[in-house]
Amino acid sequence: MIEKTVFENNEEIIKYVKNNYGLEITKVKKINRGSANIYSLNNDKYILKEFQSKYSKIEIDREIEVINHLRKFDIKVPEYIKTLNGRYDDVYKSKTIIIQYFIEGYTLNNNEGTYEQTIECADYYGKIVSALKSLPIELPDADLSSWYSKENFGLSIKKHADLLSILDETDEIDRKIKKDILEKIEMIKLISYNTNFEEMSNLSVLNTHGDYNLLQFIYKDGKINAVIDFVSSCKMPIVWELIRSYSYIDKDAKAGTFNLDTFVDYVKTFNKYIKLNKYDLKYIAYLYLIQILNSNFGYKQYIYNHENKELLKFGFLRTNICRYLFNNASIISKRLENEIEINI
Repeated sequence: MIEKTVFENNEEIIKYVKNNYGLEITKVKKINRGSANIYSLNNDKYILKEFQSKYSKIEIDREIEVINHLRKFDIKVPEYIKTLNGRYDDVYKSKTIIIQYFIEGYTLNNNEGTYEQTIECADYYGKIVSALKSLPIELPDADLSSWYSKENFGLSIKKHADLLSILDETDEIDRKIKKDILEKIEMIKLISYNTNFEEMSNLSVLNTHGDYNLLQFIYKDGKINAVIDFVSSCKMPIVWELIRSYSYIDKDAKAGTFNLDTFVDYVKTFNKYIKLNKYDLKYIAYLYLIQILNSNFGYKQYIYNHENKELLKFGFLRTNICRYLFNNASIISKRLENEIEINI
């Protein structure tokens, strides 16, 4: 949900930009995209973004540090404009504001990527993770180990089971949701019994984007023109973002199944920049499976508000991914282990 803007009108924006950035603005247009308040200035010469209150200034300053670091490696990221005080962001009426140069291009929807665009996604991710190894600041640790702890599996089963009691047995969609939830609970039980959690602690943890996927790309002429939104940058097992980003971009993965040949090429491309270890290859599919198994996102939102039909579709899709990974995780691991050079 978009928060109310701090600006009363376009004239206030023009005055604010002049006083704080020294820029002469003659035209302001609201851009209706995403959950932030975003404005085009001077016919798309600049973009003003008003961050949501959930993001602290510390997080935004960290994003700016990451972006400026990546620019040194010729990675296509936004270019922020400094205020008259020499800062890349500003606080106005308790909201953090940034102004950046406009990035020409367009976005794709999930699972619209061709083979070439899919591989380009992996290539960019490798370049980003490689560049962030020399980042001069410390990123927060997104500890995913709780996802694959025995305690979390128990909590996850309860979280899913709690939804069953409020489903309407006479409703066709609710019956399908119930079937999916019961199937997910059984998968959670089996995974919790058959996974070596101690080995999973050896996954490669590095600085990363934090939310790397197709929705963060701006395309021009079919190729990535910029990667945006680094506000979630953190340290985490990099194979999670690797497999997650693949599942969002490849057109062949639209129904929740993978094109395994393409996925192997995807991991190979990333591996040119960051050598993965044997645990990364063994558990990449299991880590993603565990994460989406433990989530009831989509179903919960629909059950409490039947207007959330798009989120329900997302819930169904993720259950399809769960089914595919549950039945094919060991096959994926073996393909990767046999075809990819590892870091010993």
